[in-house]
Amino acid sequence: MTDDVYDDLVEEIVLLPEDLKKVKDGRHPNGKKFPVNLKNECIFRGVSNTKYGLVPKALRTSDDGKYEICKYLNSNTVEYHSASFRDIGCGNDDELTLQLQYKRELFILFRFLDWADKSGLKIPVSMSVRKLLHSNINHFPGYWPKSEFYEVISLAQHYGLPTCALDWSYDYKVALYFAVKNILNENEEDCVLWAFNYKYFEKYSTFVVEDGLKSQNEPQLRFYRPRYYNNSNLKAQKGLFTFLINKSETFNKHSFESLDKMVCNMVQRGIYNKNSNSEIEIGICGIEKFTLKENERIFYKFIIPGECKYEILKELYADGYSEEYLFPGYWGVAEAMKNRAEFYRLKDKYEKIKLNY
Repeated sequence: MTDDVYDDLVEEIVLLPEDLKKVKDGRHPNGKKFPVNLKNECIFRGVSNTKYGLVPKALRTSDDGKYEICKYLNSNTVEYHSASFRDIGCGNDDELTLQLQYKRELFILFRFLDWADKSGLKIPVSMSVRKLLHSNINHFPGYWPKSEFYEVISLAQHYGLPTCALDWSYDYKVALYFAVKNILNENEEDCVLWAFNYKYFEKYSTFVVEDGLKSQNEPQLRFYRPRYYNNSNLKAQKGLFTFLINKSETFNKHSFESLDKMVCNMVQRGIYNKNSNSEIEIGICGIEKFTLKENERIFYKFIIPGECKYEILKELYADGYSEEYLFPGYWGVAEAMKNRAEFYRLKDKYEKIKLNY
């Protein structure tokens, strides 16, 4: 991927507290109207540090080059309860294949389902998945993830387990909260609010996986909104998830790239024509061609300076985007009490900074 293509498809914008109202009203911080309706045509993700990409937890590597999923397995697994999973290879630098990645993720999901089931919790799985749970069969299906696992992957992701899902919100304020909330720990590193102009890609979600994977050499980008009725947190956070479905031939080192770079690469390998009106015609295998208007982007990367995070969190709290709303229940109330105390403890420091602007 060339820098020109990335710049055509991804725009970086510094977002200051005084710019929030402009963005809410559909205007760029420079005052011009956005070429897309951000609230209706984009989904949002808050990232607490600019050095973190749009990479699912199961595919991330840490600063030492080790896979995060292996660190999780080595730290949180007493024993591999089935002979089927004894070769998931988290002690050596094994060549990573999709089949191995599938086994690692499946092992975590099975443990999650098993413990939840035995605890009497509702587990949102099909009968075919329940049969797998009780037989511990992990035959590699040829691609991953499979659609019957979307719901439980979404649930596991929501509760912090490493999965191949990337979580988003339809509500930019929810994503903003997750981007800036670590200011309560006096973390002043710059953070990011991602906006994904996803409407053009929705056809991936109606494309039949099995048929589609046979005829193309690209991973499939899928959007999935889990059932809100049995998860009050997801309902409050207006959450949805993206998956990149790979078959063995499409799973490689690029599968660990940030989603923005991956999509740009997919676009460049397909149809990419820029006309005299600065419109970009795009064609990716599996979806109809579409055209980006002048100055329209697929991704908007709003960079929030660390010293502005307190002021943005203050506005979010004033709008009701606080823990008791985002995490309905006793835990959310207790977290709100603790965090509000931290927030007011920081008040003098950051109000003085604001006066010095």
